[in-house]
Amino acid sequence: MLAIMLTVAASAQTPQQPLRANLCEVVASPDGYNGKMLLVEGILLPGKHSVLLHSPSCKPKEGFDVGIQAVFPSDWASSPNGKQLHKLFNHRRNANVKLIGTFESGAGRYGPDVARFRFTITEISSVKKAPPDEGRGFPATDTLAYESGHVDPPKP
Repeated sequence: MLAIMLTVAASAQTPQQPLRANLCEVVASPDGYNGKMLLVEGILLPGKHSVLLHSPSCKPKEGFDVGIQAVFPSDWASSPNGKQLHKLFNHRRNANVKLIGTFESGAGRYGPDVARFRFTITEISSVKKAPPDEGRGFPATDTLAYESGHVDPPKP
């Protein structure tokens, strides 16, 4: 009996492992991913008040909203990948990223860009400058969130 109780206690303390997911599949079937910790690859599109996350392989179209508001942890710009991402954002560049975080859907619209979904980032695993055409076809966002959560206008 003690062995069973220890096994249950140990499994309850084990951190949740992220589920590797394709962003197109996530936005196509959001209920199956709601509240789950995911490992995803995508493009971050910086704006003035928030950042949108999307996959270049699934473009938005009528009836298929793929907008995901990216929410950063308060210390995101202190890590090496966060610093690299911050530099890209300051130059108004999109970024190819691998992220770990929690996906949310179903609670209305999120953020100033009224995105259909939200992805709360816990880890920025990798960052690369996205090719210039990676953000094409996706609605332009006029927003950008920074580490303090305050609006910080882009640099000219």
